[in-house]
Amino acid sequence: MAWLLLALPVPLAAIAAAQQSLVTAPQSVEFFEARVRPVLASNCYECHTDQRNGGLRVDSREALLKGGRRGPAIVPGDPDNSLLMQAVRQTNDALKMPKGGRLAPAEIDALAEWIRGGAVWPAAPPATTVSTSVPRAAASNTVAGARAAAYAITPEQRAFWSFQPIRRPAVPAVSHGTWPKSDIDRFIVAKLEHEGLAPVGAADKLTLIRRASLDLTGLPPTPEEIDAFDKDDSPESFAKVVDRLLASPHYGETWGRLWLDVARFGEDDYRSLDPKGRGHNPYPNAYLYRDWVVKAFNDDMPYDHFVKAQLAGDRLGDDGRARTLPALGFLGLGPWYYDNGAVEITRADERHDRVDVVSRGFLGLTVGCARCHDHKYDPIPASDYYALAGVFLNTTYHEYALAPKKVVDDYKAQDKKIENKEKLLDEFTKTESTQLAQTLALQASKYMRAAWRVTGEPKEEVSKVVDAEKLDFELFDRWIKFLAKPPRFYPYLTKWQTMLTGGGSKAEAQKLADQFQALLLDVLFERKEITEENDIIKAKALPGTRKKEPAKLPSDFVTNDDFCPGCSLELKSLPIERQNLWTDVFQRDLQEGFDPAQQMDRVKPGLLVFRGWGLERQLAADRRRYVDALRQDIEALRKAQPPRFPFVHGVADVEEPVNLHISKRGNPFNPGDEEPRHFLSVLSDGPPSGFTTGSGRLELAEAILRQPIAMRVIVNRVWKGHFGTGLVDTPSNFGVTGERPTHPELLDYLAQSFIDGGLSIKKLHREIMLAAVYQLGAAHDQKNFEKDSGNRLYWRATRHRMTAEQIRDSVLFVSGALDPKIGGPSAPLTPSYARRTVYGRVSRYKLDEYLQLFDFPSPNLSAEKRFATTVPLQRLFFLNSDFMQQQGELLAKRVAGEATTTGRVQKAYRLIFGRAATDAEVRAAIQYLSTEPMKEYEERKAAKEAGGAGRAGKAGKAGQAGGAGKTARAAQAGRA
Repeated sequence: MAWLLLALPVPLAAIAAAQQSLVTAPQSVEFFEARVRPVLASNCYECHTDQRNGGLRVDSREALLKGGRRGPAIVPGDPDNSLLMQAVRQTNDALKMPKGGRLAPAEIDALAEWIRGGAVWPAAPPATTVSTSVPRAAASNTVAGARAAAYAITPEQRAFWSFQPIRRPAVPAVSHGTWPKSDIDRFIVAKLEHEGLAPVGAADKLTLIRRASLDLTGLPPTPEEIDAFDKDDSPESFAKVVDRLLASPHYGETWGRLWLDVARFGEDDYRSLDPKGRGHNPYPNAYLYRDWVVKAFNDDMPYDHFVKAQLAGDRLGDDGRARTLPALGFLGLGPWYYDNGAVEITRADERHDRVDVVSRGFLGLTVGCARCHDHKYDPIPASDYYALAGVFLNTTYHEYALAPKKVVDDYKAQDKKIENKEKLLDEFTKTESTQLAQTLALQASKYMRAAWRVTGEPKEEVSKVVDAEKLDFELFDRWIKFLAKPPRFYPYLTKWQTMLTGGGSKAEAQKLADQFQALLLDVLFERKEITEENDIIKAKALPGTRKKEPAKLPSDFVTNDDFCPGCSLELKSLPIERQNLWTDVFQRDLQEGFDPAQQMDRVKPGLLVFRGWGLERQLAADRRRYVDALRQDIEALRKAQPPRFPFVHGVADVEEPVNLHISKRGNPFNPGDEEPRHFLSVLSDGPPSGFTTGSGRLELAEAILRQPIAMRVIVNRVWKGHFGTGLVDTPSNFGVTGERPTHPELLDYLAQSFIDGGLSIKKLHREIMLAAVYQLGAAHDQKNFEKDSGNRLYWRATRHRMTAEQIRDSVLFVSGALDPKIGGPSAPLTPSYARRTVYGRVSRYKLDEYLQLFDFPSPNLSAEKRFATTVPLQRLFFLNSDFMQQQGELLAKRVAGEATTTGRVQKAYRLIFGRAATDAEVRAAIQYLSTEPMKEYEERKAAKEAGGAGRAGKAGKAGQAGGAGKTARAAQAGRA
């Protein structure tokens, strides 16, 4: 058996990211933690820790020295004779590891250097252990199986850079004496000087104001704002621009949207069903959370209150409670999944979503990776995951009314009356439908014989058979289609179809029809008996017993009479073939690819099942009158019902909180020890204190805000929003597999300044933007580029793509169509919708096509960054979309007042680019316009409006390129 197996491959980029650190001696602990442990953890631990493939463990120096069946894995000081190196170098045919392919050369070299340096491995001191307040009963009860009873966190793990306290670093002395404008610049230039680089020149004033405007408000500056800044020669001119932009209400729209990416904001559920039958579950007032976030940024809400409000706004006291309740949408608008019969798994998935968005969003740690086992890289045991998940076990969805109590009570009372009437109608029609189906089963033979007459040989006319046999036409049509089905789900139609293809006689058809009716009645009565038996079994179960429905098929056995709470019941059911027959005839039409999450009212009814008018036309007159009376009552109650009171989608604590049990291997059906609710062990001084107030959400928020890592995370997000890359370019992963900070001292300097500034994000913006590094130009420098092609040391400004929101909003802005209204309900992003894109509806179920096209992040997961793609459809949008046509026409009207063509071209350039057109650009524009491109455009537009095609359709692309395309291409240009 092989003794070193790659069972869990990790992307090379993740491994590389985990190795980024200063080069240290191979004999040092730092070298091991940065260069060796990540390689072993990502390639070897899965099979060579608990599993001991080949008898080998690789998670300690002693285990490697002991080795496996082939002997010691390492010989300290001698990599060439170490079996580990023979395996990873693949020089030994019997030991080619890992199985998934060769390690990277740098990884192999690191292992060799480590062994050559003596194979230093930091000792895990026995005193430094972390255990929760509930002791582990036995090693076999831990989530990892055979691990030790307490999870040990080593001093080296606690010494990881992102867990350390924030200390204001000394500002470095630099030789670029005149370039730095602030201490931020001194940290930047010190690193540049160390690497032999130098910053390029500053950006011109036009570039600077466009950069600042797009960064802070998502909109370009107006010509008037550009002129005012250009004429202002005072040293404070740019500071005035920054202050004006930070005071703009459009600031909150832009930076609030960045936070909504992290919060995975969506206005419905992708994998949920609406109980009122509207498909995916909508959140009609989700916009209140979005508007709260926008306002929080505009008001410069201190970050500590921003965090507390979103995690526990309902627990902050009565003072201002109504203002913070919308913030609970951070949790309340998360997914609440359709359970599909697996309630435990569904609830576990919901808790996982909350743990993930909270830990990555506020702490930059991937705690979700510890759901099934201890975290493979970071010192986060599975017990910590379940301690946090326990907080959300005790947190439920709740709608907070934003109306007086009497208004709410009146609405609910009327709604209850409607619900009762609807329930009565539903139960009545279901009963009638069931009874009708059972009655129609007695006519199965009659309809099958009639079907033979129109499908067998010789074929008779359907209408004549219907009239002669006095058949129901709709039911007869169903029988014909049913009997033609391929016998995929059960074999009972095989004989019938064989008889038809073989030209069977009337007597054969009669015989098979009678047999099928007898079978149908047998299945119907057998199903009824099983249902009655299952009802008795469930009635005898003690409270707390979980019922597994439907049972595994086939499961034709008798269960015991008594059950303990927490046990599971296995209920009886029909054998699979008979169950499918019952389903297809008496429940729903069995089709390939049936989705259990599909709305039931969109599923075709079974062969003998009638609903709606199909059912009512077959009811007796008195029963039809009863149905009509119920419907009239419901309609009258609805007319009398007042409008639904406004409410907030949020969360609340359960009345009696309980602790969550660890799920072994992440399986909620395999519970282990109970885990009290508490904070992460590695971020606690000693054993973490338990959360004892309600669910623990407020205590969790307070614990987060005490962490230095939380301050580093938010500061890094703001930095990334300005520069396109973060000082840590994995903004939601500050753990071992995340990127190391390019400027750790600067990150701590900014974090400390943020704390000293009262946790004001606007002050942080101002400090960053007034630094010389923010105001750099984007000029190329070959020497710098050769050493730092990715500009990670910030020697120049990096141009980056405008976001989907910035593109669309800028087009509306320059055309003069933008509606500046702040807040309010969301709406679809139709071509005529003139409000900012942040107010467009964000659907998890079906994301808007424009947003998808321009790399809007999925609202199903917390997004740490947006990725830019370049695809042909983006260009086609600018050339052919109705939105761009409309905005191109509006821009044309806006410049039409100029007396000359040159004047119109110049004004268009001023509006779009913020500058005058050059002589060459004016000549090119006039030459283009002389070809009368708008004539073809208007012809195509007229043909489209008239529903025609012809020549105008062929000329459409060229016309749109001329009429709207140039405007679009200008709007597409990135932020400098």
